[in-house]
Amino acid sequence: MSLKRFLSFSLPLIIMLFSFAIYVSISKMITSYEQTITNDYSIVIVSTTPTTKEAVEDSISFNLKDMKTISRYEILADLKKDLTDGSFALLQVKLPYFYTLTLSEFPTSSALDQIKKELLAINGMKSVETFSKDHDNVYSLFLFTKSVTATMLVFMIIFTLFIISNQINLWFYEHSERLHIINLHGGSLLFGAKPIIKLALISGLFAGAVVIGAVFYIHENYSIIFEPEISKLITQSAIIYTPIEVGTVIFLSLFISFATVFGVLIKHRFK
Repeated sequence: MSLKRFLSFSLPLIIMLFSFAIYVSISKMITSYEQTITNDYSIVIVSTTPTTKEAVEDSISFNLKDMKTISRYEILADLKKDLTDGSFALLQVKLPYFYTLTLSEFPTSSALDQIKKELLAINGMKSVETFSKDHDNVYSLFLFTKSVTATMLVFMIIFTLFIISNQINLWFYEHSERLHIINLHGGSLLFGAKPIIKLALISGLFAGAVVIGAVFYIHENYSIIFEPEISKLITQSAIIYTPIEVGTVIFLSLFISFATVFGVLIKHRFK
């Protein structure tokens, strides 16, 4: 097994697995940030009559995490200095009730429109402010980031399959005479391809170990590698690779290797 052949297998796998690790890390960061945004994001409703969280939940199809009353006394106190006694007394009677709603999960733009319609349909509901412009900007950023990372991962997998399959085809071409002799003596194609199968196994394990080692090294030294703002985001997101994710990296590496090898074997078997 030459070093050139080994690297021709390993390097595409390493690039693909790094793409997968980046995808997982960004997904974790986005999920964490979504949760933070969800906790901070509130919808303001204005009702002509007092209401409760239970009453609102009975009239809508989405889950509320919390509902808080905005103090009317604080609003009145801010307005009192600018009003006459008569106007202030009238305002005390006419002033509606204000509430903030916190959702259980960050809504899509279409879900937010539905939420607003359902809230406005509640008896006594006067106004609903969803801050849709700011919400849509953040949600679009989430979608864009997820789409870019997913697309990058797909292209890297295709690139890896293409490179490895070309290397396997080249190996078959270089060893065509040897394989032909094995076939004449009753040996199977699988038996003749043992060296390339062994290469796929070793390359897969090596690529997985390199990427896992690199990921853990970066995780332990991100404050040195990245800018302070990125380091802070990583810290807040708690990007930690679990044993399942480590196993997934190894499995993906071996699966891509063997799937490509056996795919080419089947192709040559039926030539």
